[in-house]
Formats: sequence, structure tokens, C-alpha cells
Amino acid sequence: MRRLSLFVILTLVVFGMVVAHAAQGWTFSYQPFQGRYAIYGDGLGDPLPPTGKDKRIAFWIDGKVARQMFEAMGPDLRNVCGAEGGQRIRQRAQLSCAYHPRDGHHCDFGFDLVTGLSIGGSLC
Repeated sequence: MRRLSLFVILTLVVFGMVVAHAAQGWTFSYQPFQGRYAIYGDGLGDPLPPTGKDKRIAFWIDGKVARQMFEAMGPDLRNVCGAEGGQRIRQRAQLSCAYHPRDGHHCDFGFDLVTGLSIGGSLC
């Protein structure tokens, strides 16, 4: 019984050391990224100037961060708006990312600035 207890303790210590060592290769830090945004009112299909009661923001990001987001989201959606001509689309809730061999990766998302709620950043 003592040997089993010692084995369990040593296993836990070794496991803890492995996890701690793996975590040392990663550090939390904000990274710069490429992107654009638009502040608007009403909807993306027929945007109007924003007002105090109706103000939204849509983000469009591309480059490395869009590729990382796209890869983290998987799998591709099939038979959805925009998924033609080699374009691959992945979506989770209001976050949409796409890849096209010619244009690379991009992601879009948005927020209602009055309520703080997440909204889509593109029409389709």
C-alpha cells in the first residue's frame, strides 16, 4: 500500500512538472493585428449614420490573427452563403471566418455599442 501511495505521489509530481514545463513556452501578451472597422446605425444591409440610440460597430480582420482564429474554429460549413469558388467558411455564433486561396484569411464580427451585445460583422 505504501508503494502504491508513493507511486501515485510521484506520478502527480511528474505530471505537474510536465504541465509547468509546457506552460513556460507560452506567455499572455496582446499582439498587433491588421483590420478595419465601421461604426454605423440600423443594419449592415442598409447602414445609416449612427445615433445615440442606435450605434453598432463591425470589425473585419485579416492576416495572421485571422488565420489563427480560422484554424481554431473548424470544421468548415457546407452549403452556406459565400462558400463558393474555393472559399472555406467557419462560423461560431456571431463570429465568422473565411479562407480563399487568392485572398487569404479574414474574420468579421461586431457589437451593438448601445447594449454591448455581440452581432454579426457581415451580411453573409
